[in-house]
Amino acid sequence: MIRFLPDTWRDAILRPIAMASPDGAVYVEIIAPDFRFVFLILLALMWLVLARGEQRRKSAPLVLLAFTAVAFVPWLTTTGNGRYFIPFLLIAGPLCIGMLQLIPLSRSFRLTLAAGMVLCQVFVIHEVSPWRYWGHVVWGEGEPFPVEVPADVAAQPATYVTLSSISYSLIAPRFHPQSRWVNISTQPGLADKSKEGLRTQALIAAPGPLKVIFPTVPGGQEGDRLDPQLGLAIDGLLARQGLSLEDAGKCRLMRSTGLAGMASSKLADEAAGRAGIHGFWLCTLARRASERSKDAPVLLPRAEEVFAKLERTCPRIFPPNETVSLRIPQGAVRGYPGSDFKLYVLDDGRVFYKYYRALNSVDLGRIDEVLAPGFKIDCNQVQGRSGLPWERTI
Repeated sequence: MIRFLPDTWRDAILRPIAMASPDGAVYVEIIAPDFRFVFLILLALMWLVLARGEQRRKSAPLVLLAFTAVAFVPWLTTTGNGRYFIPFLLIAGPLCIGMLQLIPLSRSFRLTLAAGMVLCQVFVIHEVSPWRYWGHVVWGEGEPFPVEVPADVAAQPATYVTLSSISYSLIAPRFHPQSRWVNISTQPGLADKSKEGLRTQALIAAPGPLKVIFPTVPGGQEGDRLDPQLGLAIDGLLARQGLSLEDAGKCRLMRSTGLAGMASSKLADEAAGRAGIHGFWLCTLARRASERSKDAPVLLPRAEEVFAKLERTCPRIFPPNETVSLRIPQGAVRGYPGSDFKLYVLDDGRVFYKYYRALNSVDLGRIDEVLAPGFKIDCNQVQGRSGLPWERTI
């Protein structure tokens, strides 16, 4: 996952300043401006300018400041994600006060500066409140993420196939503890002979019940029957592993108030007088591909060539072997969960990508242009991602 990793040396060096910006996806997903590291830089400069003689002796705040500065290196090299920098986020405030104590200023002036730093941070917290902002669902009383799992399902071990990159760890404990879970969202299929591919195929081929579980469509279901078009789409995703829905008419809908609480369209549905049914579909699988999936439109052969070339050209934002191509209306797409990019090749020959925080896609040209020997792309200048927060285009 490169979501918070800097794209250039400049971005890395200026990350402490960028963290003060009221923008999302700087060091956490939410908007969380933090002035304290800017304060530390300013206080260190004041100490260098004003301290003399004995005032420059080594002290605990200076050692801690140096340790914090060095800690930025492995952090920004590995993830850049604030959740893995929490110890230093916790000590940043006390460190500001410690550095302030080293500067040869009057006591009243130091108190004024300390109060000013606290007020600045309180102001940004007030303006961009983090309370009840992070979670998708409010957990009050009862279960944290309720799902109505039928008793007969919970009582029997089975192998559950999932199709999306989102973890099902919140609902897995409600199933039999000896059940196994396998995700095929990024698995190429039966032709894959890698260690991970063979392990996936072995889990699927193991004796015992085999089922697929996937969420209801956005907006919820209007009834408790699986839509035929959705069933066809699921068969298309399962086909590359030699699987299909055994009987779409017998799929069971497990209602979930937890999933309903996450649905962005829930309030709109209720306002329209048609609150949808939210939950998870549970379907028994057949260990054979559906005949219907064989009639699905195939990918353009050159689309795979485009995907392969761009993955070789920019492996950081289009990681090879991380995903598979999917057929969509008018073209094909590859989604890269590790970098938050989607790459499109349309039937009319257009090629473009989109970063998840960018409003607009970036046109790369036509298929012939992308496959030409002289094609180039700047992998470190990405719309919506690269540069300092206030420099990013949408």
